[in-house]
Amino acid sequence: MEYRVATTVDEALALLGGRDGARPVAGGTDLAVVLADGLSAPPLLVDVAGISALRGVHRTPEGLSIGAAVTIAELGGRTDLPTCLVQGARAIGSPQIRNLATIGGNVCNASPCGDTLSPLVAPAAAFVLQSRTGTRIVPAGQFFVGPKKTVLAAGELLVEIRIPATRLAGRSAFRMIGKRNGQVISQVNAAVWLAIESGVIREAAAAVGSVAPVPLRLSATERLLSGKKIAGLDLVAVLASVDAEIAPISDVRASLAYRRRVTRSLFADALAEAVGT
Repeated sequence: MEYRVATTVDEALALLGGRDGARPVAGGTDLAVVLADGLSAPPLLVDVAGISALRGVHRTPEGLSIGAAVTIAELGGRTDLPTCLVQGARAIGSPQIRNLATIGGNVCNASPCGDTLSPLVAPAAAFVLQSRTGTRIVPAGQFFVGPKKTVLAAGELLVEIRIPATRLAGRSAFRMIGKRNGQVISQVNAAVWLAIESGVIREAAAAVGSVAPVPLRLSATERLLSGKKIAGLDLVAVLASVDAEIAPISDVRASLAYRRRVTRSLFADALAEAVGT
């Protein structure tokens, strides 16, 4: 296995596009486990962690731009991001892992339980993908196609995450649960974003993780919440909608029945924080 350090995006793309099976690496906290277990053996690793163009968080006229190599620790310490994303970043691993791991790595690892995935799907984030042949922008909800699978093509690199200005103005919250308090993998997670005006939910967005093959946008529940007054909100109907939309499975971390119960509970808690109750 060859290891190369790229100093620019163009250099990284040239390396990735010039060798079949080449993979980018930044913090390597997910990839290192896969390599150690012998589940992958790429011929070339391209280190993109030091590329300055991938490291910043910037306000733009359209919203917010997050470089793919921004660390999870930095996201967890910011105050200009949707609260759900900050809370999701803080839930990942340990301080050591968060200082190495990057938002791009967490996204491209595409684990359904990833704690930044539902907080990016809910606020309608978009991913900027670049290759030697051009650039394309993919909505977060269309990026994930299965467990550990994305629409990324060979030689393509996630360079930027964009959050629209309209989703920076609302209120949001994130909840997750695992088997212990530290360095835990989510058994279920949930993110809720709301635009509230005069006690009415004008717009709602929500996503859950680890209860479907991909981070799941709760479209029917969003429609149910939108236009409703906070006072007197029928929580029973809302949670019934959540339950109808998810498709959890039983695995080594939790049973199907448990995931259904805690999804409702986590969603209710996140919703309560988002509405300010």
